Formats: sequence, structure tokens, C-alpha cells
Amino acid sequence: MTGQAAAGAGEELARLRAELTADGCDAVVLASTAGVTYASGWEVPVPLGALADLSWGRPTLVAARDGGAVLVVPDGLRAAAEGAAVDEVLPFATFDGVAPIDGRAAYLTALKRAVRLVCGAAGLGTVALETGALPAAAADAVTGTLPGWQTTEAEGMLARARAIKSAREIGLLRRAAALADLAHTTLIDRCRAAGLDEFRLWADVSAAVFAAVGRDIPLTGEVVTGPRTTTVAYPNGPRARVTKIGDPVLMDLSGRADGYWFDCTNTLLVAGAEPTASQLRHARASQAACEAAMDALRPSAEAADAAAAAEAAFAGFGLPMAHYAGHQVGVSVNEPPRLVPYDRTPIRAGMVFSVEPGAYEGPGGSFGARSEKMVLVTDTGPEVLSTFAWGI
Repeated sequence: MTGQAAAGAGEELARLRAELTADGCDAVVLASTAGVTYASGWEVPVPLGALADLSWGRPTLVAARDGGAVLVVPDGLRAAAEGAAVDEVLPFATFDGVAPIDGRAAYLTALKRAVRLVCGAAGLGTVALETGALPAAAADAVTGTLPGWQTTEAEGMLARARAIKSAREIGLLRRAAALADLAHTTLIDRCRAAGLDEFRLWADVSAAVFAAVGRDIPLTGEVVTGPRTTTVAYPNGPRARVTKIGDPVLMDLSGRADGYWFDCTNTLLVAGAEPTASQLRHARASQAACEAAMDALRPSAEAADAAAAAEAAFAGFGLPMAHYAGHQVGVSVNEPPRLVPYDRTPIRAGMVFSVEPGAYEGPGGSFGARSEKMVLVTDTGPEVLSTFAWGI
């Protein structure tokens, strides 16, 4: 974990502990990449590649409401996890090239030890399990180590803790938004002339972001050009298609730096071509919907209000609402509340959203636009974190 990510880490775990108290729970066991990243302040690696294949268990956090926190990690991640905001890091063996290792048993043994360290002196109680991410064998290991304890779901309390971002998280999300700005200004620069394929566009954007961070980071999303902009088939690129003058280019890019994601989208025309009437209508509709939804993200409003604002903006252009208007962003790229008509979650200061309405000509057409920026909700209204210019 970098110094920037580590600075101030611990407030998030305190917020989760407050939610444990509110739900009458004594301990929690987290196993998702986002959940452990949030509560520990350590950027849990995305499970990809050799280490993920060699490890039977994933990083798992055991924390008590009133006491300790222990992080269980594959031995290959021990050094990286030492900066986590926990009392102890317990590594477990994964693989050895000389002698056989039972990685499953090693993980479960370490998990049981962590549970005893955190909960051993607590008597009977209730433990919250992140069952969507915790393997059944791990859940059995926890309950077997805590005979007589009750179990409950951790997802609700974790979502409540994560909903309002801490000052540390907002700082990291500001930095993430700046990386998205760089990505989209790089795309605009590379599309000043035709002749690059989507692979090259993706590579150049990735290189710019990596250079700014000083290392590679997870990037996902899509670069689509030409007719593939007309419908939503996310993720859908890049491909080998070479751009031509006047081609539409849509990039929806998400990236994770120090555990926190950006998610921003822009649409442009190659070589600065003048948009047709239909292209201008769809582009302006998506931009207006984004700006209206962002403006609606104010304390005392609800998530559904932002969706309604986007829909009203589209109606002004005679276009339908093609999909939801956006979502919160944080240790997950897409987290609740989401900007849909049925989500009545109150909007509160400290929430950070990626707002992403789109307008598409559909099959047989030649153009589609999606416009997405990041916005922080403050006591006085929305603060748009993204500064890149709309491409059309």
C-alpha cells in the first residue's frame, strides 16, 4: 500500500464497527476484494493471474466490534499487506515448487486462528459473514470455531458503512477522477487524426494512465468506434477496427488506483469532424442528461430524483432513457445507491457518483453517445470532480 492510501486508514473500519454495533453484532468476517480493501485500508489485488490460481483462499478480514482485527492473506501477499490498518497479518501457505502444500487446509487453519485471536475471549455472540464472497468451507470454519454463536449477513452493514466516503476516500477518489481526466484528454489527442485502430487507442490511453500512477493498474471498460457505438454491449472493446475521419469513438473506462476506482465516459468524432444533426442531438441529449442528473445529487434528494432529472432531459430532445443514469463509485467500480426510478435511497453529503446516461441510434444506425463524469455530493450541492471536456 502506498503512503497516500495508508494515510488516515482506520476510519473506515471504525465506521464498519459502528454498523456492527447498530445491528447488535460482535464480529465480522469479510472476504470480497472490495470489502477487505475498504475495512483494512489495503489495496487487495484483483484476483487475476498465477497467485490467484495458486491460492485456495482469498484475503479475509476478521474484526471484532470492540477489539482486534486480523487479516488472513496468501503468503505471497504478506509483505504488501503489512501496511493494512489491522492488528496482525496472518499469512497462509499456497504453493511450493519442491514439497506439496495443502493450500485449502492452510487457509482454513489461518482463518480459524484469526477467529480465535479476535473472538476467543468474547464468550457467545453474533458474527456477521460476507456470504457472497466467503467460501462455504470458510463459513463452516468460522462457525465451527465459534460454537453457540449466531450468524447473520454482513452485506447490509458493509454497504451502509461504505455509502458515505471518509475524507481519505474522497482524496483517493479525487485522484482517481484526475486519472480519468488524463485518460479522456489522451483519447481526444489520439483521435485528432484517423488511422489508429482501437487496440492502439486503448494502449496509448493505458500508457498515459500507467505513467501518471508510476505503475500498471487495473483498467477495464471499452473503446468502441463506428457502428459499435450505436448499441450497448458493455464491455465491448477494443477491437482491430481502424478509425476513419468522422467516426464516432466512445470510451467508457474504469481504473483502480490505491483501491479506489474511477469510471468516466466520453464520446467524440475522429479528426474533429462536424457532427450531423442526429449525432449532435444524441450527444447533446446524453450530456444534458448527465449534467441534470449531477445537479440533482443534493442532500435531501433521493437517488430516483437524479434518474428522473436525466429522463426529463432526454424527453426535451425527444429521446428515451436508454439505461440507468449512474451509480456510486468507491472501492467497487459500481456500488449502490444506483440512479434508477425505484431507488429511494436518500442522497447524503460524502457520496461520490459516476453519472452515465446515454443515447443511441440503435441497430442500423451509425452513432451513439454516453456521457459520464464523477461528482461528489457536498452539503451545499454537487461538486463535479471530472474536468475533461465533452468530445462533441
